[in-house]
Amino acid sequence: MGGYHTGTFPAVKPPRKVYMDVLRVIATVFVICVHTVALAKTTAAPGTLLFRVLEVFNYTFLSCNLFFVMISGALLLPVKGERCRDFFARRFIRVFIPLVVYYNLYVCAKEGIGRLAPSQWGLMLQRFFIGPPVEAPHLWLVYVIIWLYVLTPFLRYLVQNIPDPVMNGVMLVIFLLNAYVTYVPLFGVTPPAVLSGIVNSYAGAFLLGYYLANRAGKRAENFFLAAGLVSYLITCYVILFHGWYDDYIYNNAPTMMFYAAAVFVLIKRLVPCGSKESPFVRVIGKYSYSILLIHWGVLHYAVKQVLHVNVLSGGIVGGCLLAVLLTFALSFVGAVILDQTIIRFLTFAVSKLIDVLRTCFSQKSHIVS
Repeated sequence: MGGYHTGTFPAVKPPRKVYMDVLRVIATVFVICVHTVALAKTTAAPGTLLFRVLEVFNYTFLSCNLFFVMISGALLLPVKGERCRDFFARRFIRVFIPLVVYYNLYVCAKEGIGRLAPSQWGLMLQRFFIGPPVEAPHLWLVYVIIWLYVLTPFLRYLVQNIPDPVMNGVMLVIFLLNAYVTYVPLFGVTPPAVLSGIVNSYAGAFLLGYYLANRAGKRAENFFLAAGLVSYLITCYVILFHGWYDDYIYNNAPTMMFYAAAVFVLIKRLVPCGSKESPFVRVIGKYSYSILLIHWGVLHYAVKQVLHVNVLSGGIVGGCLLAVLLTFALSFVGAVILDQTIIRFLTFAVSKLIDVLRTCFSQKSHIVS
């Protein structure tokens, strides 16, 4: 997620996986597209051809959620030799601090600057740990990824100590489990809460990203390419000609996971390791996390309310494309400004505080020993 990952450095640095940066840019663009299309859907009558075409676009772009999770798994799970405390310290600084900043900006934009008063800190802290605010529902994905970070040390040990055949079996179980939770409601069966919780945690997508980036062979990649294409075509058919699909094609549904996996493998093959990274990909990848955080407010306030962009003007494509371009450009500018001011200052301050605490604890440990 975002441009933040870390690891130990071997004597010879391996070629950079530029395709990861390309996937990150695609996920960033897709997340803006999906919320723009969702906004357009609210103005279209359900059941009409316009609504269903928009739904196809919605499905296409909603893969962004899986991309962000898969990229995180692909980058974090192979890392060896990183102590847990170092891992969590880095994640806190690079992921948690921007989330806190944007969370408060969204709340203050609706409820006023008074929410930052010291008397409100306890309530704001409580709200923060409950989950994303109603002013920024898209932040749910960041909470999911933070939870996966908590599981990362355990998952690292798991995937780094099992052979490839066992890893293949793990992936099979993940897809079977997701299929069970997704489709048994069609037969009037409610899946057990514990299984639904596992599926909804996105741990399967997290492991899938690691698998495709590090363990999948050519045969497995070819399978995912074929399964992804078939899944996408079947889903488009269901959307266009049926109206009962809502609970069976999104999020962790096997067809969505196959589709996302196919795009992942396709980009991996089109952009081999060691490829030259374009300045656009490098810059957008660097600020992708902040763009993810800020774009919701930019789309719904700056583009929709201030600039009065009609997402359906000029047909299905015209208004949506204009809204996407404006949201992307303004989100990038806003992300750069906030990253280089408030977030940079807080990151520096917290980093220094962590260094001081480490020094104090190490000195105490030395004295005790």
